Amino acid sequence: MYRKIILISIFLLFAWVWKDYKKIDTSFVNQSSITYSYDNLNSNIIKKIHNYINLKYEKFLYDKYEKHKNYWNIEDKSKRTSLDKYKLIEAENNYTETKFPISNTGVNWLRSHGNNSSNRFSSLTKINKENAKNLEVAWTFEHEGFADDIQANPIVVEGIIYTPIAGGYIAAINGENGKIIWKSDQYGYFVARRGLLYHRDEGQKSKLYFSNRERLVCIFSTNGKPCNDFGKKGQVRSGLNVMTPVIYKDNIIIVTWDHAVEVYDKNNGEVKWKLKYKKDIDKRIGGKKFINDGYNPWGGISIDNKRGLLYLTTGNPHSYFDGTLRPGNNPYSDSIIAIDLIKKKVLWSFQETSHDIWNSDLPAPPILTSLKKNNKLIDVVLTPTKRANTIILDRITGKPIFEFRLRKVPTSKIKGEKTSPYQPDLILPEPFGYNEFFKTDFWSYDNDKLKDIYSKFGNHKIGFYNTYELNRKNLQYNFNGGAEWMGASVDQTKQIMYVTSNNIPWQTSLEQIEDENTEIPSYISSFERALDDLGFPIVKPPWGTLTSLNLNTGKIIWQIPFGEYEYLSKRGIEITGTENFGGVTGTEGDILIATGTLDKRLYVFNSIDGSELYSYELPFIGSAPPTTYIANGKQYIITHATGGRTLMQGYPDLVDKGNAIVAFALK
Repeated sequence: MYRKIILISIFLLFAWVWKDYKKIDTSFVNQSSITYSYDNLNSNIIKKIHNYINLKYEKFLYDKYEKHKNYWNIEDKSKRTSLDKYKLIEAENNYTETKFPISNTGVNWLRSHGNNSSNRFSSLTKINKENAKNLEVAWTFEHEGFADDIQANPIVVEGIIYTPIAGGYIAAINGENGKIIWKSDQYGYFVARRGLLYHRDEGQKSKLYFSNRERLVCIFSTNGKPCNDFGKKGQVRSGLNVMTPVIYKDNIIIVTWDHAVEVYDKNNGEVKWKLKYKKDIDKRIGGKKFINDGYNPWGGISIDNKRGLLYLTTGNPHSYFDGTLRPGNNPYSDSIIAIDLIKKKVLWSFQETSHDIWNSDLPAPPILTSLKKNNKLIDVVLTPTKRANTIILDRITGKPIFEFRLRKVPTSKIKGEKTSPYQPDLILPEPFGYNEFFKTDFWSYDNDKLKDIYSKFGNHKIGFYNTYELNRKNLQYNFNGGAEWMGASVDQTKQIMYVTSNNIPWQTSLEQIEDENTEIPSYISSFERALDDLGFPIVKPPWGTLTSLNLNTGKIIWQIPFGEYEYLSKRGIEITGTENFGGVTGTEGDILIATGTLDKRLYVFNSIDGSELYSYELPFIGSAPPTTYIANGKQYIITHATGGRTLMQGYPDLVDKGNAIVAFALK
C-alpha cells in the first residue's frame, strides 16, 4: 500500500514538473508544437531546484572535462595579428529595380512613422520654408493629473488625432482645437508604446490596432471602445511587443520578444501562424549553458505589401559587455531581417555588429525607400544605427548597396571572451557621428575643468570597438546613439535622409563577480554617461546633430548642431547641440520639424541648407517624433511634450515628466 502511494506521488511529482517545463503552441511553422524550456517554468520551487541542479552540473563539467575548463582561457591574440587589417563585403550590382514607387505621406497619417514604409515624411506644403517663421502655438492639450513620457508618433485621420496620452490611455483629439473627443479604458504605461495603426475596411467601422506588451489590442476609432469580436473583449494574448503593427491582406502582424513573427486575423484576432526568426541553441560551453537571450525587436517593422515582405530590426544579445556565454557572431542580433510572408520563412538577415559586447543594437525602424543607381530607381531598405552608420540594403537580396568595409579589432583580455575579428568601418554612406574614441576628443569650455577631465578619464581604454579588461574602464560612444529609436525621416522624391543623433561619451566597464562556490568566472556590466561636474559631456561638440544625407551618393549634404545650452552660449561658446530623444519629421515644403533636445525646444529647419527657421520652448522636452496634418484645410504640426525617461536618467536636473501635446499653425 505504502509503495503504491510512493509510486503515485513520484508519478504526480514528475507529471507536475514535466507540465511546468512544457509549452504547447501549434501555431509555429518552423518549430515543434511542444517545447521544453526553463523559460516556460512558472513554479518558483521548480526554478530553485532546476538552478541548484544546474550549478552542480556546471561544476561537474568544469572539474572533469578539459574542454570546458580551457574554454575560460584568455583568447589568443596571435591569430588576430596575422589577419589583414580590412575585409570587404562587396556591394550589390544586380539591383532590384523599382516597380512600385512609394510616395510620401499625404493628408492622413494612418500609421505611426507615417505609413508602412516608416519613412516619416509628409507631402504637405502649406507650411514651408518661406512662411515657417510665422508659426505660432495653435493649442495645447494637457492630460491633467498624469505625467508619463510618450514615445509614440501620433496618427491623424480626417483631422482627428489618435495617440496614447499620459496615464496609459488612448485618446481621440480634435486636430483643430485640441479638445478631447474620447478617452479609452486605461491600459497602462506601455499602451501603444512606439505607435498605433488606423484601419478601415469598406462597409465596416474604422479601428485602431496597437500593442500593450503581451496584448494585441483593437478598439473602434469612433469611440475608443473595444472591438468585442476581436479576441476577448478586443484583446489577444501575444508575445511581448512594443512596436506598431502592420496589416497585410486580412492579417494583422506583430513581431515579439519571443523572436517571432505573429500573424493574426485582423477581424477576429485568431492566430494564423507564427515564425521564429532566430534559432534556439541548446549546448554547454565552459560548463555553462549557452545564453541565447536578447536579439529583441524593439525598433520597428515595415512592410512591402506588393511583395509580401516584412522587415524588422533587432537588438543586441545579452548581456551587454559580457559575451562569454554566447561564442560566435550571434546571428540575427543587431540585424535587419526580411521575412517572406507568402513562403513563411526568413528571406535574409544582415548584421551590423557581430558578437556585440558594446550595446550596439539597431534601435530604429527599417525604412523602405528607393534610390538611384545607373539612372534607375532601385528598391532598398535602410536604417540609421547607434554606430552612426546608415545600412542600405537591396530589398530582395539583402546585400549592401555600397561596399561594406570591415576593420580588424582587438582581442579581449576577459577570460572566456571570444570576440569577432572584424567590425564595420564604413566609408560610404558617410557616418553621421562619432564611433571611435580618440584622446584628442577630450574637451571643455574651461581649462581647469579640462585638466580635471584628463585626470579622471585620461587613463581609460579607448579605440575602435575596444574590448574590456578587469579593473580598467573604457570610454566609448554609441551606447545611446548615434541614431536611436526615433530613426530617420526619408524624402521618397529626393532620396535624402534626415536623422537626429548623439555624440555622447559613456564610461563603461566589466567587473568579475566573486563567487566562492565556483571557479567559473561571471561578470557584470556597468555604464554611465561621461560628464563633467556641471553635467556637460567631456568631449568636443557637437553633442547632438541633425544630418542631411544623400542616399544616392552616400555623402553628407549638411550637418548642424541640434539643441543649445544657454549657459555655454552666454559664455561665447558656439552652439554645441545636446543629447536628444525626440526625432525629426520632414515635409515637401522643404522644412524639417525636430524636437527632443534638452533645451525643450521644437525647431523648424530649412531642409535645403539646415538653417533655422523657427523655434519654440515647449512646456516639457519633446518626447516623440512630430506629426503634420491637414484639418479643415489648414496645416498643423503637433508634438508630444512629456519629458523623456532616458534623458531623465542622465540629466535629472533638466528633465521633468509631462503630459502635453502642443500644436502649431501659421498665424
